[in-house]
Amino acid sequence: MSAGVAHTVVWINGERQADDGPHVSARDRGLTLGDGVFETMRARGGTIFRVGRHLARLERSLTILEIPAPRELHQWVADAAKAAEGEASIRLTVTRGPGPPGVAPPAVPQPTVVISVGPMPAFPASTYAEGLSAHVASGRRNEYAMTVGLKTLGYIDAVAGVLEARRAGADEALFLDTEGHCCEASASNLFIATGTDLATPRLSCGVLPGITREAVIELARAQGVAVTERAIELHEVRAAKEAFLTSSLRGIAPLVRISGKPIGRAAPGDLTRRLTAAYLALVERECTAKP
Repeated sequence: MSAGVAHTVVWINGERQADDGPHVSARDRGLTLGDGVFETMRARGGTIFRVGRHLARLERSLTILEIPAPRELHQWVADAAKAAEGEASIRLTVTRGPGPPGVAPPAVPQPTVVISVGPMPAFPASTYAEGLSAHVASGRRNEYAMTVGLKTLGYIDAVAGVLEARRAGADEALFLDTEGHCCEASASNLFIATGTDLATPRLSCGVLPGITREAVIELARAQGVAVTERAIELHEVRAAKEAFLTSSLRGIAPLVRISGKPIGRAAPGDLTRRLTAAYLALVERECTAKP
């Protein structure tokens, strides 16, 4: 595997900037109100994995929030991807731009686009070899929120959930929705293997439609594994034979304990390992395919 970028490279509205310099206005609504959306993507050799699906999800969010997407957005992303040698992470953020005090959006917004390309996070080897533990967060995801399904900048609940999980001695936070169904982790989708099928919470439970989630569903079905998207009760996670979390940068991470109790054998399961291998092969194949 080739080495990735050694340091972070930043573009603001298509212009390359020093990574340690000032980047946005103090009046930018993304900073003051969380008024914006983002995508976190993985890249290899200058190609972003499933960039079209990432951009489609972002543009859907922009449309719903009535933030105009700059015409050059796709080109800016393509230009930034050229800096992603080897393994890299790419963060694309679009805010409504600077605005006066108050919640009401400006009549003619001037969006701010920030793209940063940096090294892939160095996840501990134990994440994949031994698996993660989760704490059930005391807060709930609101499946009726106006921003449900949108990858907005408002991640403070996730931050609070991870802090609570760490105080409980766990690696991750697992959120339930207001009805008590399992929703997702702080920044990952949830899957459980019951022995007869693979299940993941349905989108109506307040779940973000993850790009890796979608890829895993495709890979599992291609291997003849039945996948259902449905409401999942917490007791089902505790009784599952296997469980794992999915996200763009961490990929597939085994989940082996919840609230201190083991899931299955308290070790990464066979299906998790098989899907992990298939997912890594998919990334390699799609990121090295010639147009």
